[in-house]
Amino acid sequence: MPELQQLADAVRAAPGLQGKRDVRLIERLGAGIDGDDAALVPYAGELLVICGEAMSPPFLLADPFGAGAAAVVTNVSDVRAMGGRPLALVDMLVSPDAAHAEQVLDGIAWAAGLLGVPVVGGHLTLGHPPALSASCTGVTRAPLQASMAAPGDVLLAAFATDGRYMSDTQPFFTALHDRAPERLRDDGDALVEIAEAGLCHAARDVSMPGVAGSLLQMLETAGCGARLDVDALPRPRGADLKRWLLTFPSFGFLPAARPEHADAACEPFLRRGLACAPCGAFDDTGTLRLVSGAAEATVWDLTATPLTGLAGSPSADG
Repeated sequence: MPELQQLADAVRAAPGLQGKRDVRLIERLGAGIDGDDAALVPYAGELLVICGEAMSPPFLLADPFGAGAAAVVTNVSDVRAMGGRPLALVDMLVSPDAAHAEQVLDGIAWAAGLLGVPVVGGHLTLGHPPALSASCTGVTRAPLQASMAAPGDVLLAAFATDGRYMSDTQPFFTALHDRAPERLRDDGDALVEIAEAGLCHAARDVSMPGVAGSLLQMLETAGCGARLDVDALPRPRGADLKRWLLTFPSFGFLPAARPEHADAACEPFLRRGLACAPCGAFDDTGTLRLVSGAAEATVWDLTATPLTGLAGSPSADG
């Protein structure tokens, strides 16, 4: 594939990935924050899964309903990526006026209803430039932590491919309009199933950096490298590969499994009508490479240039 290096260059330059370099600022909060999808807090014999997301102000201004829906989807995905069941969500909204706030809240209510996650409270202020964030709490008995991915693991990719792009120019792909609500509510339980059965031990959701960029975040947290086989990567019928690599889907996850568990780990996704397949492997190189047949192109070398520099980043001496 002669354009493989062009794909690697596009992934590296994507604003969604480059924006993650600013995450290093959270080191000011103290040790113990590793950049995973959510935090795990022991409670009553289980683990609470706690996460939060903030929406881009330009997105919030241009599409209030879509931003409200995205605030739900991103939080639920973070909980699911940790092998958790989402319990409830709260939102914090600042809007210039009541009409804007109503559209945002309608989007929140719509997505929360489809995904079966109650909105139990939050905060609302009117009369100021728009800002939206939300936080979700879940619970797990068998967490999937990105830091647990290790050399020798098989990389899986799972998606809801029966959906649509929200526009011709934006990277957002959603299945919320096309999958039945009962399926949407059950889809995330595939991650709970593979975690509790011991079929997978690590995962990351696919978010704003796209498939490869999200994988890079996972590699930095785990302190390892990986090969991503772009030919084996599940994608919607007719979807352009470059666009798909940079897409933020409503349901997309990158679980890690031992080779002997890889096929069995795909089954809970496939049984639910989701796409899932092995599409690479983790290694000890500290680099992310795209692979197509015999061709290979490096996206990022974490040993030379950390992405965020948070705990787990590979070092040049291993």
